[in-house]
Amino acid sequence: MPTPESGLNILAWWGAGLSTLLAIVKLAELWRDRFRVVIGYRFTSDSHVGNDILIRNLSNRPLILGHWQLLHCSGYWPRRHFFDIESADLEANSDVHIAPHSTFTLNFCGADHFDWHADALNGQRIFIRLHIVGRRPVLRLVYPTRPSNTPTRFSGLR
Repeated sequence: MPTPESGLNILAWWGAGLSTLLAIVKLAELWRDRFRVVIGYRFTSDSHVGNDILIRNLSNRPLILGHWQLLHCSGYWPRRHFFDIESADLEANSDVHIAPHSTFTLNFCGADHFDWHADALNGQRIFIRLHIVGRRPVLRLVYPTRPSNTPTRFSGLR
């Protein structure tokens, strides 16, 4: 004969299972809608064609790029030092709207062209700092994408 407590236990387990399922669904939504910006590049040695830095918005929401800075970096954290290569014109006051799942290209040609070869960088790396409206500034590595002396995660597997 079932007792009233056994019915309450079944109800409690059902409530706990339903709450866990709803929490998993909410976490999956948050993971899907997270902020994702990926930086790519197309570098050339021809100053007429120029170097391109690609800013890809992989999230489901548009973003507004208020300002950007292209930087040389020497040293490693916590003793790294940044030096300006180029930055957006602050007086132009032109925010850039980047639609969801699209790419915005920064082109550096002519006088804005910069050298990116290993001998020109002299051990430095190229970073970009993005000032996205409503968020903290985002600092991303542009080039080289992985230092040659850094082991990869799968370097032991052959």
